[in-house]
Amino acid sequence: MFKRGHHSVEVNVGFYTQVLGLGDTPQDSTINLLTCPNGDTDFRIGALDNFWRSVENLQVNSKVVWAVSQAAPMRRMQINNDLDLYKYDYGAAAGFASGGFMADVVTAGTVTSGS
Repeated sequence: MFKRGHHSVEVNVGFYTQVLGLGDTPQDSTINLLTCPNGDTDFRIGALDNFWRSVENLQVNSKVVWAVSQAAPMRRMQINNDLDLYKYDYGAAAGFASGGFMADVVTAGTVTSGS
């Protein structure tokens, strides 16, 4: 949980983890980096094992990778860069991703929604 203010942290969201901003709006709590990359290095599995995690009510200043499957909501977010909904491992291939849920998410960049 992040109180109001700017937090110079990089958050890698894992299983059974909720990342939460405690302000009234996403702009009240800002972090530098938020990522949830592929859960498996085998691109055929990719993010299909990434579930039971969530992020809510934060502003993020960098590109966000939210490669998830079931039970992984993203709500009330301000992303001041791009949003990738899968992870591309350069020199290999994009990993599969499915599911997830987004609501009230604003991005200043491009949303890349599929592998």
